Amino acid sequence: MARTTSKVVEVMGRKFKISAFDSFTGSYIAYTVFEKALPRGIEQQFAAGMGGNMPARSQTMGKQEFIELQRDCLSAVAEILPAGERPLLNSNGSWGVNDIADNTVLVVILTVHALVFNMSAFFEEGGLKALKDSLSSLMLSNIKTSIRGSMPQSSQEDGSSTSSGTAHTR
Repeated sequence: MARTTSKVVEVMGRKFKISAFDSFTGSYIAYTVFEKALPRGIEQQFAAGMGGNMPARSQTMGKQEFIELQRDCLSAVAEILPAGERPLLNSNGSWGVNDIADNTVLVVILTVHALVFNMSAFFEEGGLKALKDSLSSLMLSNIKTSIRGSMPQSSQEDGSSTSSGTAHTR
C-alpha cells in the first residue's frame, strides 16, 4: 500500500494542503511530542503500549520552543488558492498567506492537523507495538557479547606461561 504524503483539509471555509514532514523534522517533532507535549491521559496509553516503560518527563515546553515546534509543523502546510498553493510560512519565517498573523484559532487548528497527519502512524493499530519491538531489540540487556580466550598466552624463560596482556620478546 502506498504511503500518503499529503492531504487536503477545509478549515474556516479555506482549503489547505497538509504535507508529510521530512524525516529529520518528523523525528524531532515525534521526540518533542513524546518527551514534552503528550497530555497525561495519552501518555499513560502510550506507556501501556510500550510495556509501561516511559521515561520521566523533563521540564515543560517554554514559549520559544513551542513557537519553533509550531513553525516546524506549519512549514508542512500550504493554502490552496486559485493561483496555486501558497506556503503558510515564507522561507524567512514570516507569514506567507493573508489573514493568519492574528488568527490564533486557524493557526492552532492547522498545527493540530499537521501533527495528527504526521504522527498518526504511531497511534494506529500496531504502530506503538512496532516501535516497542524495534526499541526493545536495541536495549543493552538484549545484546549478547562474549570474549573468547581472555588474554594472549606467552612463554617465559622457565617454560611456564603467563596470561598477561603484554607481549614478550626474546
